[in-house]
Amino acid sequence: MNNSSSPSGRLGGVMKPYAIISDIHGNSRALEAVLEDIQQRGINAIINLGDFFFGALEPEKVAAQLREHPMLCITGNTDREILEAVADPSAKRKPGMDRVVADLSEGSLEWMRSLPQTTTADGVFFVCHGTPESDNEYLLEKVTPNGVFVYNDEDLIAKTANIKEQVILCGHSHVNRVIWLSNGKIILNPGSVGLPAYLGTGKHRFAMESNSPHAKYAIVTVGDEGEINIEQVLCTYDWDAASEAAKANGNTDAARFLLYGRMPKDLRVD
Repeated sequence: MNNSSSPSGRLGGVMKPYAIISDIHGNSRALEAVLEDIQQRGINAIINLGDFFFGALEPEKVAAQLREHPMLCITGNTDREILEAVADPSAKRKPGMDRVVADLSEGSLEWMRSLPQTTTADGVFFVCHGTPESDNEYLLEKVTPNGVFVYNDEDLIAKTANIKEQVILCGHSHVNRVIWLSNGKIILNPGSVGLPAYLGTGKHRFAMESNSPHAKYAIVTVGDEGEINIEQVLCTYDWDAASEAAKANGNTDAARFLLYGRMPKDLRVD
Protein backbone atom coordinates (compact mmCIF):
# COMPACT_ATOMS: atom_id res chain seq x y z
CA MET A 1 0.00 0.00 0.00
CA ASN A 2 1.39 3.40 -0.94
CA ASN A 3 0.13 6.64 0.60
CA SER A 4 1.50 10.02 -0.40
CA SER A 5 1.07 13.35 1.34
CA SER A 6 1.57 15.10 -2.00
CA PRO A 7 -1.87 16.15 -3.37
CA SER A 8 -0.97 15.00 -6.87
CA GLY A 9 0.71 11.81 -5.67
CA ARG A 10 3.77 12.79 -7.71
CA LEU A 11 7.22 12.35 -6.25
CA GLY A 12 9.97 14.88 -6.55
CA GLY A 13 13.51 15.25 -5.29
CA VAL A 14 15.44 12.72 -3.24
CA MET A 15 13.52 10.04 -1.32
CA LYS A 16 14.93 8.40 1.84
CA PRO A 17 13.46 5.07 2.98
CA TYR A 18 13.06 4.02 6.61
CA ALA A 19 12.13 0.52 7.77
CA ILE A 20 9.81 0.53 10.78
CA ILE A 21 9.71 -2.62 12.92
CA SER A 22 7.99 -3.44 16.19
CA ASP A 23 6.93 -6.20 18.57
CA ILE A 24 9.44 -8.94 17.74
CA HIS A 25 8.61 -10.83 20.95
CA GLY A 26 11.58 -13.15 20.72
CA ASN A 27 10.73 -14.52 17.28
CA SER A 28 14.17 -14.85 15.70
CA ARG A 29 12.90 -16.58 12.54
CA ALA A 30 10.48 -13.77 11.79
CA LEU A 31 13.09 -11.12 12.55
CA GLU A 32 15.59 -12.80 10.24
CA ALA A 33 13.08 -12.72 7.39
CA VAL A 34 12.31 -9.04 7.97
CA LEU A 35 15.97 -8.00 8.23
CA GLU A 36 16.79 -9.91 5.05
CA ASP A 37 13.95 -8.17 3.21
CA ILE A 38 15.11 -4.76 4.48
CA GLN A 39 18.66 -5.50 3.36
CA GLN A 40 17.56 -6.67 -0.09
CA ARG A 41 15.72 -3.38 -0.55
CA GLY A 42 18.89 -1.43 0.31
CA ILE A 43 17.34 0.31 3.33
CA ASN A 44 19.88 1.45 5.91
CA ALA A 45 17.68 3.35 8.39
CA ILE A 46 15.67 1.14 10.76
CA ILE A 47 13.43 2.34 13.60
CA ASN A 48 12.45 -0.26 16.19
CA LEU A 49 9.42 0.42 18.42
CA GLY A 50 10.22 -2.09 21.17
CA ASP A 51 8.91 -5.29 22.75
CA PHE A 52 12.01 -7.14 21.63
CA PHE A 53 12.23 -10.27 23.75
CA PHE A 54 9.22 -11.33 25.81
CA GLY A 55 7.38 -14.33 24.43
CA ALA A 56 7.54 -18.06 23.89
CA LEU A 57 10.59 -18.17 21.61
CA GLU A 58 14.29 -17.07 21.57
CA PRO A 59 14.97 -13.80 23.42
CA GLU A 60 18.76 -13.91 23.55
CA LYS A 61 19.01 -14.98 19.91
CA VAL A 62 16.95 -11.92 18.98
CA ALA A 63 19.26 -9.78 21.12
CA ALA A 64 22.23 -11.05 19.11
CA GLN A 65 20.45 -10.27 15.84
CA LEU A 66 19.68 -6.72 16.98
CA ARG A 67 23.31 -6.15 17.97
CA GLU A 68 24.36 -7.03 14.42
CA HIS A 69 22.07 -4.44 12.82
CA PRO A 70 22.41 -0.79 13.87
CA MET A 71 19.02 0.82 14.38
CA LEU A 72 17.18 3.43 16.42
CA CYS A 73 15.38 1.65 19.28
CA ILE A 74 12.96 2.49 22.06
CA THR A 75 11.58 0.15 24.70
CA GLY A 76 8.07 -1.26 24.94
CA ASN A 77 5.96 -2.37 27.87
CA THR A 78 7.33 -5.92 28.01
CA ASP A 79 10.91 -4.64 27.88
CA ARG A 80 10.13 -2.50 30.93
CA GLU A 81 8.47 -5.50 32.60
CA ILE A 82 11.57 -7.62 32.02
CA LEU A 83 13.77 -5.01 33.68
CA GLU A 84 11.31 -4.68 36.57
CA ALA A 85 11.38 -8.46 37.07
CA VAL A 86 15.19 -8.42 37.15
CA ALA A 87 15.26 -5.50 39.59
CA ASP A 88 12.82 -7.19 41.98
CA PRO A 89 13.11 -11.01 41.79
CA SER A 90 10.59 -11.41 44.63
CA ALA A 91 7.79 -9.63 42.74
CA LYS A 92 5.06 -11.63 41.04
CA ARG A 93 5.93 -12.31 37.41
CA LYS A 94 3.67 -12.79 34.42
CA PRO A 95 3.62 -16.31 32.92
CA GLY A 96 6.70 -17.02 30.84
CA MET A 97 8.81 -14.26 32.38
CA ASP A 98 11.13 -16.61 34.28
CA ARG A 99 12.24 -18.33 31.09
CA VAL A 100 12.84 -15.03 29.27
CA VAL A 101 14.84 -13.50 32.13
CA ALA A 102 16.95 -16.64 32.47
CA ASP A 103 17.78 -16.61 28.74
CA LEU A 104 18.83 -12.97 28.46
CA SER A 105 22.46 -12.02 29.05
CA GLU A 106 23.50 -9.16 31.30
CA GLY A 107 24.69 -7.35 28.19
CA SER A 108 21.22 -7.56 26.66
CA LEU A 109 19.64 -6.29 29.86
CA GLU A 110 22.10 -3.41 30.07
CA TRP A 111 21.36 -2.50 26.46
CA MET A 112 17.63 -2.29 27.27
CA ARG A 113 18.37 -0.09 30.27
CA SER A 114 20.10 2.40 27.97
CA LEU A 115 17.08 2.94 25.71
CA PRO A 116 14.44 5.69 25.92
CA GLN A 117 10.68 5.06 26.00
CA THR A 118 10.04 7.64 23.27
CA THR A 119 12.18 9.60 20.84
CA THR A 120 12.10 11.60 17.60
CA ALA A 121 13.95 11.04 14.34
CA ASP A 122 15.11 13.39 11.59
CA GLY A 123 12.42 15.99 12.29
CA VAL A 124 9.85 13.69 10.66
CA PHE A 125 9.03 10.93 13.15
CA PHE A 126 7.72 10.82 16.69
CA VAL A 127 8.46 7.34 18.01
CA CYS A 128 6.52 5.61 20.79
CA HIS A 129 5.50 2.07 21.63
CA GLY A 130 1.98 2.63 22.92
CA THR A 131 1.02 6.28 23.31
CA PRO A 132 3.26 9.32 23.86
CA GLU A 133 2.51 9.05 27.59
CA SER A 134 2.29 5.30 28.18
CA ASP A 135 3.97 2.17 26.81
CA ASN A 136 0.97 0.07 27.90
CA GLU A 137 -1.93 1.90 26.24
CA TYR A 138 -3.13 1.79 22.65
CA LEU A 139 -2.84 4.94 20.57
CA LEU A 140 -5.13 3.87 17.74
CA GLU A 141 -7.45 1.31 19.29
CA LYS A 142 -10.17 1.70 21.91
CA VAL A 143 -11.09 -1.47 23.83
CA THR A 144 -14.80 -1.63 24.69
CA PRO A 145 -17.21 -4.29 25.96
CA ASN A 146 -18.35 -4.65 22.34
CA GLY A 147 -14.94 -5.10 20.80
CA VAL A 148 -11.90 -3.16 19.63
CA PHE A 149 -12.43 -0.03 17.53
CA VAL A 150 -10.15 2.60 15.99
CA TYR A 151 -10.48 6.06 17.53
CA ASN A 152 -12.08 8.68 15.32
CA ASP A 153 -10.21 11.57 13.71
CA GLU A 154 -11.03 14.11 16.41
CA ASP A 155 -9.91 11.82 19.22
CA LEU A 156 -6.62 10.98 17.52
CA ILE A 157 -5.89 14.64 16.82
CA ALA A 158 -6.48 15.38 20.51
CA LYS A 159 -4.32 12.43 21.62
CA THR A 160 -1.40 13.68 19.48
CA ALA A 161 -1.88 17.43 19.89
CA ASN A 162 1.53 17.99 21.50
CA ILE A 163 3.47 16.21 18.75
CA LYS A 164 4.95 18.43 16.06
CA GLU A 165 6.37 15.67 13.83
CA GLN A 166 4.24 14.67 10.84
CA VAL A 167 4.59 10.89 11.18
CA ILE A 168 3.73 9.28 14.52
CA LEU A 169 4.97 5.71 14.92
CA CYS A 170 3.37 3.32 17.40
CA GLY A 171 3.18 -0.41 18.03
CA HIS A 172 1.77 -2.42 20.94
CA SER A 173 -1.49 -3.62 19.32
CA HIS A 174 0.35 -5.80 16.74
CA VAL A 175 -2.18 -4.73 14.08
CA ASN A 176 -0.73 -2.96 11.05
CA ARG A 177 -2.58 0.28 10.29
CA VAL A 178 -2.05 3.61 8.54
CA ILE A 179 -4.30 6.44 9.73
CA TRP A 180 -4.34 9.76 7.89
CA LEU A 181 -5.55 12.60 10.13
CA SER A 182 -7.41 15.64 8.83
CA ASN A 183 -4.63 17.91 10.17
CA GLY A 184 -2.15 16.25 7.77
CA LYS A 185 -0.41 14.02 10.29
CA ILE A 186 -0.05 10.28 9.82
CA ILE A 187 -0.16 7.59 12.51
CA LEU A 188 1.51 4.34 11.51
CA ASN A 189 1.51 1.00 13.27
CA PRO A 190 3.79 -1.37 11.30
CA GLY A 191 2.27 -4.46 12.87
CA SER A 192 4.23 -7.13 14.69
CA VAL A 193 7.35 -8.79 13.40
CA GLY A 194 6.95 -11.81 15.63
CA LEU A 195 3.47 -12.25 17.17
CA PRO A 196 0.55 -11.70 14.79
CA ALA A 197 -2.24 -12.10 17.37
CA TYR A 198 -2.76 -12.21 21.11
CA LEU A 199 -5.51 -12.33 23.71
CA GLY A 200 -5.66 -9.12 25.70
CA THR A 201 -6.25 -8.74 29.40
CA GLY A 202 -7.70 -5.88 31.37
CA LYS A 203 -11.15 -4.54 32.13
CA HIS A 204 -12.53 -6.30 29.02
CA ARG A 205 -11.52 -9.57 27.39
CA PHE A 206 -10.43 -8.83 23.83
CA ALA A 207 -8.39 -10.12 20.92
CA MET A 208 -5.80 -8.33 18.83
CA GLU A 209 -5.59 -10.05 15.45
CA SER A 210 -3.68 -9.17 12.29
CA ASN A 211 -5.35 -12.11 10.49
CA SER A 212 -2.24 -13.48 8.81
CA PRO A 213 0.84 -15.29 10.19
CA HIS A 214 3.33 -13.17 8.22
CA ALA A 215 6.15 -11.18 9.81
CA LYS A 216 5.09 -7.58 9.36
CA TYR A 217 6.91 -4.27 9.07
CA ALA A 218 6.51 -0.98 7.20
CA ILE A 219 8.59 1.22 4.92
CA VAL A 220 8.21 4.99 5.10
CA THR A 221 9.87 6.89 2.28
CA VAL A 222 10.38 10.59 2.95
CA GLY A 223 11.04 13.08 0.17
CA ASP A 224 12.96 16.33 0.45
CA GLU A 225 9.88 18.12 -0.92
CA GLY A 226 7.63 16.80 1.84
CA GLU A 227 6.35 13.60 0.24
CA ILE A 228 5.53 10.67 2.51
CA ASN A 229 5.07 7.23 0.94
CA ILE A 230 4.12 4.23 3.09
CA GLU A 231 4.30 0.55 2.27
CA GLN A 232 3.10 -2.19 4.59
CA VAL A 233 5.20 -5.34 4.10
CA LEU A 234 4.25 -8.93 4.97
CA CYS A 235 7.13 -11.41 4.92
CA THR A 236 6.82 -15.16 4.68
CA TYR A 237 8.95 -17.18 7.10
CA ASP A 238 8.81 -20.62 8.70
CA TRP A 239 5.93 -19.97 11.09
CA ASP A 240 5.34 -23.71 11.40
CA ALA A 241 8.77 -24.04 13.02
CA ALA A 242 8.12 -21.00 15.22
CA SER A 243 4.82 -22.50 16.33
CA GLU A 244 6.45 -25.82 17.19
CA ALA A 245 9.13 -23.99 19.20
CA ALA A 246 6.48 -22.09 21.16
CA LYS A 247 4.66 -25.34 21.86
CA ALA A 248 7.91 -26.97 23.03
CA ASN A 249 8.38 -24.05 25.43
CA GLY A 250 4.95 -24.70 26.92
CA ASN A 251 2.91 -21.91 25.29
CA THR A 252 0.22 -23.63 23.23
CA ASP A 253 -1.80 -20.42 22.79
CA ALA A 254 1.16 -18.57 21.24
CA ALA A 255 1.80 -21.62 19.05
CA ARG A 256 -1.65 -21.22 17.54
CA PHE A 257 -1.44 -17.43 17.25
CA LEU A 258 1.79 -17.84 15.27
CA LEU A 259 0.14 -20.24 12.82
CA TYR A 260 -2.99 -18.26 12.04
CA GLY A 261 -2.67 -14.62 13.12
CA ARG A 262 -6.08 -14.86 14.75
CA MET A 263 -7.87 -16.47 17.69
CA PRO A 264 -8.63 -20.19 17.49
CA LYS A 265 -12.30 -21.03 17.90
CA ASP A 266 -11.98 -22.04 21.55
CA LEU A 267 -10.41 -18.65 22.42
CA ARG A 268 -12.79 -16.64 20.25
CA VAL A 269 -13.89 -13.32 21.76
CA ASP A 270 -17.54 -12.74 20.77
